[in-house]
Amino acid sequence: MKIFLLRSLNRIAWFYAYLGLIYALYFIYFIVVPTYREQNRLSNFTYFIFNIIFLYFFLQAYLNLILTTFSSISLCNEEKIDRYCRKCLNYSRERSHHCNLCQLCIPIQDHHCFFVGTCIGKHNQRYFLLMLFHLLCAHFIGYIFVFNYLWNEIDGFHILNIFKILFFNIGYLIGFIKTKWQAFICFHHYLVYFDIIFISKLFYQIMKRSLNGQTYYEEKKMIFKNKQTFSQIFGSNKWILIFPLIRP
Repeated sequence: MKIFLLRSLNRIAWFYAYLGLIYALYFIYFIVVPTYREQNRLSNFTYFIFNIIFLYFFLQAYLNLILTTFSSISLCNEEKIDRYCRKCLNYSRERSHHCNLCQLCIPIQDHHCFFVGTCIGKHNQRYFLLMLFHLLCAHFIGYIFVFNYLWNEIDGFHILNIFKILFFNIGYLIGFIKTKWQAFICFHHYLVYFDIIFISKLFYQIMKRSLNGQTYYEEKKMIFKNKQTFSQIFGSNKWILIFPLIRP
């Protein structure tokens, strides 16, 4: 039953990442930007610069999200060891872990990510880290752009409105938040804060383990392998985080 529920979640949860990013574009370009245009608060030059920077990181995040999900596990140039996996009925390699959701032995598996619907391992670790970094940059840039709009919609920045954001559902029920639109805006604040904190923490943790040459399971058991450098993780191009269009 547990495996069934996890597999069901795995088939559904990844929609959050893909559809959530599409909705973010819709919210910015069909709700926030038209409001600024109507109030003559957004110059063409500012809008042009925002599009270049925001879409640059956003589209790269989306591309790496796709590459993370659909990267195939390469079996070439891998040394097999005499360890037979009774679940996938095949020999597994060193530091492989069998995933009951993917139903495969994943080389150097860090964890199974429900938000991308697959395991994070040697075959897609680079894309996953790039996706997290570019997505984090897009969040910061996007939030700076819509910051004033969001806070104005809930009557400005002050302590009471922070409680509105944290408890928007209860606040709406007891009348503390007066309109559905304000509850809707508070919910967006909550999602942005949650995403930034979650993505930042995940990026830091996986980058730390990657540099230490560890996986999630090895970190828990205090097993240390050969440490990696930045170049070993992302390739010889050290500017790939800032210039993501350049591939290693």
